Amino acid sequence: MPARPYEVEAIVLATRDHGEADLIVTYFSLERGRATGIAKGAKRSKRRFVNKLEIFSFLHLTCSDAAGGGLVFIHEADLHTPFLRLRTEPSLYATASVIRESLLLALRDGERDETVFRLALWALHGLDAGRPRLSLLLLYLLRFYSAIGYRPVLEACLTCGLEVSPSRNFAFSHLGGGLVCATCAAASGHPGTRLSAGSIRLMQSAMELPLDKLHRLKLTDAMRQECLAALHLYGRHLFQRDIHSWAMLDAFGSRDGMTARAIQR
Repeated sequence: MPARPYEVEAIVLATRDHGEADLIVTYFSLERGRATGIAKGAKRSKRRFVNKLEIFSFLHLTCSDAAGGGLVFIHEADLHTPFLRLRTEPSLYATASVIRESLLLALRDGERDETVFRLALWALHGLDAGRPRLSLLLLYLLRFYSAIGYRPVLEACLTCGLEVSPSRNFAFSHLGGGLVCATCAAASGHPGTRLSAGSIRLMQSAMELPLDKLHRLKLTDAMRQECLAALHLYGRHLFQRDIHSWAMLDAFGSRDGMTARAIQR
């Protein structure tokens, strides 16, 4: 007996060809988390799938589970938001790819996470609407690391407990996942990424504001440079590998006041 069909709201994370006509699709859904399915005949479809199963697209999918597990069967797809700009404008594609890769690295199959889903959708909508892409990426990563269980410690030194104040120097330790004072950073031999008082206040505010108000935060070029450098290293440590999509930011960083060398340091 065929499995009963069900419906999900999903973001497409990856696709690959399968044979002459089929498409393998990895997606992240609100209802069932990350999954990989097969869309039979998708490359020849003129009605069910045409121009829908593209990376970043936000879809309403009708699916069913295979007997004994394995690939989900994707029967139909209805398009909510195509996010076409994210696939056609190189700088937006590069930024959205970091978001997409972070999801692929952090999510396990079948693991539902409404907070991460809504955060990813917020970020893609913001990029598509033309909000400053590097500022948006910074805010996304801060909230993303927190949502997956690695909230950065931003209130006091990880080692000695010294409270943050504008008169004291702090750095972000990607190894510890939070701030360290200048004394403890020097003693550890791991200086971390130096953060100004303004950058620390920005990160603290970004962790507390409701998602729909995050775009109101004002970021300087220096804040973006410091915070993204710290968050890139933190992500590399958490995943125990680099996020390869960061390399695509190189060609576009200067347009937002960000140099590629600063991001990768």
